[in-house]
Amino acid sequence: MNFNINEFVNFANLLADLASKTSMQYFRKKIEVENKEDESPVTIADKEAEQIIRDKIKKNFPNHGILGEEYENENLDSEFIWVIDPIDGTRSFIAGHKDFGNLISLLHKNKPIVGIINCPAHNERWLGIKNTKTTCNGKIVSTSGINKIENSYLFTSGIYFHEPFFRKGFETVKEKVKYFRLGGDCYMYGMLSSGLIDIVFEDTLKAHDYMALVNIVEGAGGKITDKYGKPVSLKSDGSLIASSSANLHEEIINIIHK
Repeated sequence: MNFNINEFVNFANLLADLASKTSMQYFRKKIEVENKEDESPVTIADKEAEQIIRDKIKKNFPNHGILGEEYENENLDSEFIWVIDPIDGTRSFIAGHKDFGNLISLLHKNKPIVGIINCPAHNERWLGIKNTKTTCNGKIVSTSGINKIENSYLFTSGIYFHEPFFRKGFETVKEKVKYFRLGGDCYMYGMLSSGLIDIVFEDTLKAHDYMALVNIVEGAGGKITDKYGKPVSLKSDGSLIASSSANLHEEIINIIHK
């Protein structure tokens, strides 16, 4: 890599600091909620946080691309692209629930090299860097390493599965695991990376929902793919499975495609 990764890591942390400040300024306050065309909610906190991040990127790296949730994409043919979800888990944010987060990632030639899950209400920040061990608040973390479904704790943010076979696979895995819980937003992936849970299923996601997760999960020793076991990318279909080990992941993918 012919660039200074530390410069980008420091800048990504600065963006997360800005997102934290804006998010917490509005958290558990009475704010207006709008519904977008897809019926998902958006608040002034989402819009303001993303605008602040965009302005900072444009000032410091004017040639970089930006893919965000609330505004139009810019320069997606750039060598470097920042992918932003200003508030992942807006419904949780609106309800005053702490599991929302700010997702920030940097892609180089469309491959993720830096990812941050910033959960300001929990005061926890996971940092993933390509080919580097994941940290939470500066300390190295790792997945549980559990490799059997029957010993696993499964999370999903919602039971939204497009294809019947994926829904059936999820239900089969759910019946086999030791524990199951519904809900968690991006905080689920931090918990998985810190060894607290073992499997996450999701579907109907967009690139800003998942690109920041890749380096974090992988750097903690986990595995993250789409429902076919393929690496996720900007063009992925929106399905996502993350697990604590390669063996566990293989078992899950096999069940889905039985």
